Amino acid sequence: MSEHRPLLKSASLISAFTILSRILGYIRDSRVAFLLGAGTAADAYTTAYRIPNLIRRLVAEGAVSAAFIPVFTRYLAEKKEKDAWEFANTMLTVITMFLTALTVMGIVFSPLLVRLFASGFGDTPGKLELTAGLNRIMFPYIFLISISAFAMGVLNSFHRFGAPAFSPVVLNLTMITFSFLGGLFGDVTRTLAVGVVVGGLMQLAIQLPPLLNSGWKLQLKLDFSHPGVRTVAKLMVPVIFGVGIVQINVLVDTQFASYLEEGSVTAIYIADRVMELVLGGYAVAVSTVILPLLSRQAALRQMGELKTTLNFAARIILFITLPATVGLVILRQEIIEVLFQHGDFDAASTALTAWALPFFAIGLSAFSMVKIIVPAFYALEDTRTPVKIAFVAMFLNIGLNFLFIRPLRNGGPALATSVSAFFNSFALLTIFHRRYGSFGVGEIVQSIVKFAIASVALGAVAYTVIHWPGFYTGGMAQRAVALAVSIAAGTASYFSASSLLSTRELAELRAVRRARPGALL
Repeated sequence: MSEHRPLLKSASLISAFTILSRILGYIRDSRVAFLLGAGTAADAYTTAYRIPNLIRRLVAEGAVSAAFIPVFTRYLAEKKEKDAWEFANTMLTVITMFLTALTVMGIVFSPLLVRLFASGFGDTPGKLELTAGLNRIMFPYIFLISISAFAMGVLNSFHRFGAPAFSPVVLNLTMITFSFLGGLFGDVTRTLAVGVVVGGLMQLAIQLPPLLNSGWKLQLKLDFSHPGVRTVAKLMVPVIFGVGIVQINVLVDTQFASYLEEGSVTAIYIADRVMELVLGGYAVAVSTVILPLLSRQAALRQMGELKTTLNFAARIILFITLPATVGLVILRQEIIEVLFQHGDFDAASTALTAWALPFFAIGLSAFSMVKIIVPAFYALEDTRTPVKIAFVAMFLNIGLNFLFIRPLRNGGPALATSVSAFFNSFALLTIFHRRYGSFGVGEIVQSIVKFAIASVALGAVAYTVIHWPGFYTGGMAQRAVALAVSIAAGTASYFSASSLLSTRELAELRAVRRARPGALL
């Protein structure tokens, strides 16, 4: 347990900043919902924002998380710090050239991209044109956020997680500020779009001081023959394809939703954001911390330690996500109503969003496990296996969308995404087990049984409290208090049940709280 305390403490730090960021992200989304509702303007803004965000995941997460960090960490593990910095400068130069070209092309071909993402918008006059215009404004965000992700990768490799984790907080604060500037840049939608770009700039700026303090002397160095660059290129090709497959699922879901009733795209987006509040709260935090650790263990050929780390991370993630799934399903209507129902976001918008939320929520543990198992393959420089599985999951998602879209409406794309995520996670776990040996699956299953029992207690208590006669009534402030009390009561019941069941993960988390804090910023 002692060797995993730094992992949990780092994850806890990232989780705290991520939860703060998600709260601010809610305020940001709430402001957008207040200003735009769940109609044509909201669908246009949401889709325009999704396009650069998708490409950001394709480029930044594909290049940094999957390819750069394992190679950079190997240099550091082998005590070759000078070579590591030379490699970092070379990679930054290459990435900057690529991102510049990509940003220019995105601005020029924005109308074609919008049609690719939401061709159904053509049925509403002016909707495609509005989306394309907003997308052009936002496209430089890709350049800024991708360079920011590169800086984050360097800092994380040195186990410095504070500034990278706090940078999304700055992004959301900036976007919230711009939501109060009204028609400063022509109209409210364009002002919101400008806020995205300025937020990306601020997100990069906050990471520069710790990056320079880490010892990096920034130099532009173009060398396509650098061995580290060649290794990253080999890793990136399947990774970008693999991440692209995952993002095609987003494209598929958006396309199907674009043919449904007005506001369906926005409803799916908001439901997904609520689900990601939990996913980002701890699952993303653990996956961020685990990749440099797994990469170091793989570089030193410490396979036993690597599998122990994977087992530990999986149990901690499931300890958090299983009860969260139950809570989101039980309290779905009240959560959306309290968080978003104001301004142009009316009761109909709430009902539309609350319908999609449980279909996303049931896949929460699967989404989380994918974020844990994929870094294990990346750390072992095996980027092909996740791609192959993601490719099959993509076709499964497409088929399930056709199957679910008619009976479940906007819940169809959400359920299709969740089911394909379960397939993705189970397939990767099975392959890892067969290829590299057991990583304690039996222990994980035993823990899951305890989590499930404790989650039933959470669900029963939360349902009873929120439906107590006269409890969830009155104005929105009174309902917000009632929702908070229901969540607190459910959470208390979960931890109480976990304690009675002697859940080891609860003891591990308590041990971290008692440990002396480390230097993580």
